[in-house]
Amino acid sequence: MTLKANQNCVIIEPDVEKHELFIIPPGDKCETGIAVAIGPDCVDIKVGDHVYFGVGQEFKHDGKNYIVMREPHILGVLEHD
Repeated sequence: MTLKANQNCVIIEPDVEKHELFIIPPGDKCETGIAVAIGPDCVDIKVGDHVYFGVGQEFKHDGKNYIVMREPHILGVLEHD
């Protein structure tokens, strides 16, 4: 079974290790991960993007942890030089 996102949702496989790339206000939770599925209405994110996000709904599929959220909740795409 494969994962499919609807509308402007993005399904993310969170990174195992935490990145300290940004200054985060106290109490805010921000993470990074890889977009593994995007809905047909997504404009700025594509599958394979390494993204930075702060909110989302966690779920498990085939023993792996994922997070789903609307595209506007993604804070940015991490680009490695």
